[in-house]
Amino acid sequence: MPKFSTTLVDQLTRGITTEKIALSIAVGSLCAFFPVLGAATPLCLVAGIALGLNQPVIQIVNVATVPVYPLAVFGLVRLGDLFLGSSRQHGEVAATAALLWRDPGQFFGRVCTIAGHAVVGWAVLAPLWIVAGYFGLLPLVRAIARARRGRPALATAPAQPR
Repeated sequence: MPKFSTTLVDQLTRGITTEKIALSIAVGSLCAFFPVLGAATPLCLVAGIALGLNQPVIQIVNVATVPVYPLAVFGLVRLGDLFLGSSRQHGEVAATAALLWRDPGQFFGRVCTIAGHAVVGWAVLAPLWIVAGYFGLLPLVRAIARARRGRPALATAPAQPR
């Protein structure tokens, strides 16, 4: 089998234990909320490979979190503001967007500051998120695994009397 195929099969089947699946979900959700647009998918890929986690699970979680991403980033900006001692507001979205055409330098400066605060909030929250996610999900993943082991893989017809 060519090297690429072996690597692909390894990524699809790695991390199938209940512990690794719970960790894959926790890490996938953490990486999915990284507050720099476009960085989540590569971050999920790198984290999954580095930690030996299940890539399909991580990427499914990454995609599933998209609807709540804007709300999460807003919260991460505010958390970063809290930790950086910033009491100023970052302005309204419309005013910031208008800067793009009036003063692109000021626009990118403001966006980078906001993103920096969000990254600080994400970094502060990351260890707590992983621990809470892993230990919160582990009993659920184990229960699902037990339930799946307890039922037959294929339905069988009832035995006929002889």
